[in-house]
Amino acid sequence: MDDIDKKILTLLQDNDRISFAKIAELLGMAASSIHYRVKKMEKEGIIKKYSAIIDSAKVGYNTTAWLGLSVDPLRMREIAKEIAKYDEVQLVATSTGDHDLVIQVIEKSDRDLWNFVNEKVKTIPGIKSQMDVSSFIDVFKNSFEIKFNIQISKKPVLGKSASVGDFDE
Repeated sequence: MDDIDKKILTLLQDNDRISFAKIAELLGMAASSIHYRVKKMEKEGIIKKYSAIIDSAKVGYNTTAWLGLSVDPLRMREIAKEIAKYDEVQLVATSTGDHDLVIQVIEKSDRDLWNFVNEKVKTIPGIKSQMDVSSFIDVFKNSFEIKFNIQISKKPVLGKSASVGDFDE
């Protein structure tokens, strides 16, 4: 991946609905080159998917929490895959910290979180009784963006003459 790919990714992370033509205009390249590069990054799995970022509270999901689980090490992957099947689970990861698995869950209420923990998670064989649940109160940052620390300066479109306003200062 080169700096051009990083610039394309930066623009797509900011607005996944930006057209290839607009990216090409901003980077001073042909739209066909942008299309090729994006399709290549999709094929390689660098770009996994495009999606809207939703304010969970505004659609009725008022409780977000992390669960730290200790599990039977011989069943860790199996348990992680089982937990990942639940719609309310946003993230399942193995951990090097105090817990074997860390899970992010979104629910409509604290009661729904309690039900999820006690009626679903605790019933999975191999989960040990030690479990930590931390509900979020105020979220100050929630981002999936990767910052490449790369400048994107508007360049003239190929084949056009440059004029005074075509470049950022």
